[in-house]
Amino acid sequence: MLKVSTLVLICKDIGFDEFFQEFLFNKVEICDELKNKIIESRKIYEREAKKGNVYGYSTSLGALINKQNVHNREREKIILREHDTSIGKNVPSLLIKATMLVRLIQLSKGNSPVRIEVIERLRDAINNNIIPIVPILGSVGASGDLAPLSRIFRCLIYGEGFAYYNNEKVSCNDALHNSGLEIFELEPGEALALINSNAFSTAMSLINTYVIEKIFNLSLDVAKESLYLSGCNNQHYSEAIYETKKQPGVKTVIEKLNNPCLDTPRLQDPYSIRCIPQIYGALFDTIGFSKEVLKNEMNSSSDNPIIYSGNVYHACQFHAIYSGIISDFLKTAAIPVMNSVERRISQLLDGKINRKSDFLLKEKSVVGAMIMQYTAASISAYSRGSSISMSSHSIPTSGMQEDVVSMAPNSSLELMKINGLFLRLVSIEKAINMFNEEKDLPDPKDLLEKSYEYLINKGDLNKYSELLNYFF
Repeated sequence: MLKVSTLVLICKDIGFDEFFQEFLFNKVEICDELKNKIIESRKIYEREAKKGNVYGYSTSLGALINKQNVHNREREKIILREHDTSIGKNVPSLLIKATMLVRLIQLSKGNSPVRIEVIERLRDAINNNIIPIVPILGSVGASGDLAPLSRIFRCLIYGEGFAYYNNEKVSCNDALHNSGLEIFELEPGEALALINSNAFSTAMSLINTYVIEKIFNLSLDVAKESLYLSGCNNQHYSEAIYETKKQPGVKTVIEKLNNPCLDTPRLQDPYSIRCIPQIYGALFDTIGFSKEVLKNEMNSSSDNPIIYSGNVYHACQFHAIYSGIISDFLKTAAIPVMNSVERRISQLLDGKINRKSDFLLKEKSVVGAMIMQYTAASISAYSRGSSISMSSHSIPTSGMQEDVVSMAPNSSLELMKINGLFLRLVSIEKAINMFNEEKDLPDPKDLLEKSYEYLINKGDLNKYSELLNYFF
């Protein structure tokens, strides 16, 4: 169950780590300064829209922009209904909660043409822990995450569909009613404003980046354990290395390893041992870059049109290409680390490296820890199939009007898959170390289960287990 407790205030840009540590699991409120800006922006929008030629106010949408619509109360509801085309397995509930929070942060900037009452409805849903049930497939990450956001707001505005509420699946209407919230009507342009956003894409990339950083740290801790077993040359992790390699990640990794070599059996270790600072350092720096980009995206307007300096502007703020590229970037940086984990597992089973026995054979062993490397090889090979860039696979939508889309949700789906595989691969390396420490003949199945549970608890990943177990 996703619980909320302390009240936190949205009043300025929110940091990446702050999003998870202070906002995602607490109640939220918007400061009065931003509320006043929101109210003023709606007035500007209505004033300019009545002059004509404002997208979505009386025009139709997408390639049908030149078709005029007469506004009535039913029109906004129809917009949400006709955009609600998601299919497939349900999105993890924490990801929907993160999407709602990202959308609230974006709307609170006061550049969106929605009334304060609409934004307060989203706030109230978050604070009452109403999490709409949304299928995973359907967004191309441009012209907004139209399908998933439509499902969310059909639930929160009109009470249509189903939601998780108090850890139970209930109708959205019941969830609203039990929270003291009533169904209300949207005004012209508000349905478009709610869904013409990249909040779903941004939230997916945000949450997967947060998780991969935790897995990175866990993997580095386990790698340090492996170096105790393998032995290594401390020259590989010395000051000379980070002073002559001008990449901050290399220095960070070396400092975290903290001279791990108790003995030096070899002049030059295999790359999966010797090159840990460089391979892991590249992922560390990629994560740092990604966090900064996503922090900016989360705190940006993602509407079309937007309100700025007393005027209405039409633009492409909803395009989720930043989030898509970041997810692709992180996949690319994670897979070399995963390759190194698998190769280090293989090295640890070499008697010349572990200086004990091939495959860490024990008394009565037949194959020792040999077959755990098979599992690691399977995972490592599978992960490489997810390395392709999804954000480069644009397919035009809405005729030829929306001719270059981001496919950011697809990028993040693959990153979510990589995260699950990455953690399982690290758990195998951890299990190899546990196997080595056992005096009696251990059961690899038990060690693999224990190592995975250990990593989940040590990395404080229990809240994210639905994402990590989504595919496997």
